[in-house]
Amino acid sequence: MILLLEFGAYVVLAAYHWVRPDTQDNFGDTSPAYSSYPWAPEFWKEEKLRWKTQRGPYEPFRIWGVAPWHSEYINTDESEKGTWRRTLNANGDACRNQKHVEIWMFGGSTLYGTGVPDFATLPSYLSRDLNAAGERCTVVTNFGAEGYVTNQELLVLMEQLKVGRRPDLVIFYDGVNDSYAGAVSPGMPDAHVSLATIKARVEGSLAARLDFLRDSSALQLARLVVNSVRRVDTAEAKNEKVQSKAVATLDNYEANMRMAQTLSQAYGFRVLSFWQPAFVYGHKALAPFEMRVAGNEAWADSFHILNTVYAEAERRAEVRANFVFLGRIFDSTSQPFYIDKWMHLDPQGNELVAGAIARYAQDSLRQPAQAVTAHSPQARTSIR
Repeated sequence: MILLLEFGAYVVLAAYHWVRPDTQDNFGDTSPAYSSYPWAPEFWKEEKLRWKTQRGPYEPFRIWGVAPWHSEYINTDESEKGTWRRTLNANGDACRNQKHVEIWMFGGSTLYGTGVPDFATLPSYLSRDLNAAGERCTVVTNFGAEGYVTNQELLVLMEQLKVGRRPDLVIFYDGVNDSYAGAVSPGMPDAHVSLATIKARVEGSLAARLDFLRDSSALQLARLVVNSVRRVDTAEAKNEKVQSKAVATLDNYEANMRMAQTLSQAYGFRVLSFWQPAFVYGHKALAPFEMRVAGNEAWADSFHILNTVYAEAERRAEVRANFVFLGRIFDSTSQPFYIDKWMHLDPQGNELVAGAIARYAQDSLRQPAQAVTAHSPQARTSIR
């Protein structure tokens, strides 16, 4: 009976997605952004295999970490700092006898580099840009982890500092995960993503024992029906609740950045914080592929909520100038940069963002450490 129910749900879902292709998840391997890269087919084979087989290890307090992985295009290396995604640091011969500038970058999957090879992650491009400037020898470490929010990133920073390691500059690159966890699911700004699933497993509840059903066709169909019914909520009450969550999300984010600034003063490094771009916000002319991703009906409510959080983030960045809002960095282009519903960027998108961050990093490193504080704007607080 259960098998018949699952098969029937699978058939219904397949028919629904055939009639409504805009409701399907679109992944980067189908994006036209990759059509010009000869390495793309092999890369996507590796990336899909990683998604299917790699499991993040348990990490005390942070819940999960980054698992070792080695292939031609994707590598997470074990080192004294832990297991983290490989950054291609473009240090030439001139750097060998010089003191290196240490830059640590923290973020979620967009910083980790989901959907791009090692050489096309944001940290790899940032290292290339800063070393090409020739002012100093720079080593960038990618502390990004898929699914991380700033609550977890702050713990990673403290772990590294406690054992005596010291950066010259710390860069936070966040937005989507904090917005999703804080205002969508679980809708708690001080929580992590997948809270309900992990909580159920720790507590050994019935929900945990039935966790294998999470990706079944029957449950996906049930979610589709529930989501369609939910949208009859009154817009006024719904918007008020969403705005309240957006405010709480930014309160938590800014509190975490203040903690990072406090640590920077105690340990003698600089901090820069950037709010990442997302297709849910701004005036970018979306390419056809991006429009299909953004038009995913099952995610319509989530995208609306993320948009509200982004509006609150831009407002605060302009008023308080304690982080840089990059939500409008792609406003003047229609080129496809986004590769999926989680706002991951293609190589060229990462390259453009890295170029913007590099300018702030160069300005910061030229200043005395004590001159850079949470409330001293480096330049503009919103890049358009």
